[in-house]
Amino acid sequence: HGLIASLADLSNGIQWTIPAFQETLIGPTAQSFRDGLANTNAIVSQAGAGTSYAAGLCKAYNYGGFNDWYLPATWELNQCYNAAIIVNEVLSDANGFDFSNTDSSSYWSSTEGTGNASAWYQNLGFYFGDTSNTMKSNRLEVRAVRRF
Repeated sequence: HGLIASLADLSNGIQWTIPAFQETLIGPTAQSFRDGLANTNAIVSQAGAGTSYAAGLCKAYNYGGFNDWYLPATWELNQCYNAAIIVNEVLSDANGFDFSNTDSSSYWSSTEGTGNASAWYQNLGFYFGDTSNTMKSNRLEVRAVRRF
C-alpha cells in the first residue's frame, strides 16, 4: 500500500474552497492530518461539485484510468515532500514538485485549520518543507494524490 501523486500540478494557483464558504468552518470531518480522502469528501460535500477550488479539482481529476484522486492531508503532503527529490528525478523539474522559494509555490493540503477561514499548506512549496496555515482565499498550487 502506498500513495501516488499526480504527474503534474493540477493548478498553479487556486483557492482552497469556493468564496461562499471561505469563512465557514467545516469542522473535524475536514481536519484530519493523515486522511486526505475523508477531508476532500467533507470539503466537496460543503462546496459542491466543481473544479473552481482545490479539493473539487482533485476530486474531479481522472488520469490513468483512475478517478479516486483527492487533495492530500498535511501528513500525506509531507510524504510527497520526503519523496520529492526522487519524483523530480523521474518527472524532471518541469513536471515535478515546485522547489522555488516564492509564496506562489506553496501547496494546499486538505486539512482545514481550526479557525473558520484557514487551512494547512506546505509552506514555500518544497523549498523548506514546513507546513503552516493560511487563509482559504489564497491561491496556492495543487497536486492530487491517490492510494493504492
